[in-house]
Amino acid sequence: MVLTGSGGHFCAGDDIVAFAAAKADPAHAEVYRQRIQEAYAAVQSAPLPVIAAISGVCAGGGCSLAMCCDFRVADATARVGVPVAKLGLVYPTIQLQRLAWLIGASNARRWLYSGQMFGIDEIGRTGFADAVAEGDVVEAALRFGAPMTAAAPLSIAGSKAQLNAVLAGQVAQRRAELDAMVARADDSEDFREARAAFAEKRTPHFKGR
Repeated sequence: MVLTGSGGHFCAGDDIVAFAAAKADPAHAEVYRQRIQEAYAAVQSAPLPVIAAISGVCAGGGCSLAMCCDFRVADATARVGVPVAKLGLVYPTIQLQRLAWLIGASNARRWLYSGQMFGIDEIGRTGFADAVAEGDVVEAALRFGAPMTAAAPLSIAGSKAQLNAVLAGQVAQRRAELDAMVARADDSEDFREARAAFAEKRTPHFKGR
């Protein structure tokens, strides 16, 4: 799956005026925050690789959205940042955690404390972008993900769930779910197909079951 924006920009982030209005009503503010987190969770938990194709602005909540993807491909126009220090806000802890995992604590401090927007050189140097696109960023993202399309879907879904659990420190809480995914793959039609393909020296054809 490739996720991208429109009008030459990935995502400008939260609407500060709308956010200020939502905060006036605590119940509404909670729903507002919850729905944003649900959107992030839907991207992060999708059982297939998700690649953010980033051009133009990717700021604040847009940066959070990009970090919920498995990979990020950016073009020369990309500008990424978390301007909370310029808005008098504090970045949600779970998003800060993802940023620190991705670019390291020292880089995360500099990004957050300065509130700057960074161009493609910084995005690539820090590891925020997994690849830099030459030409159309969506086409580049599709090329980046092409080798994954031949992989076994159950394997990818299981590996993604495991990695998400490891990074979130939730392995113990999700142990039964993760073990069930391992067992399902062990007993899958796809594994039997892979075993036969190995013996017959041919490329396996997976069906996700």
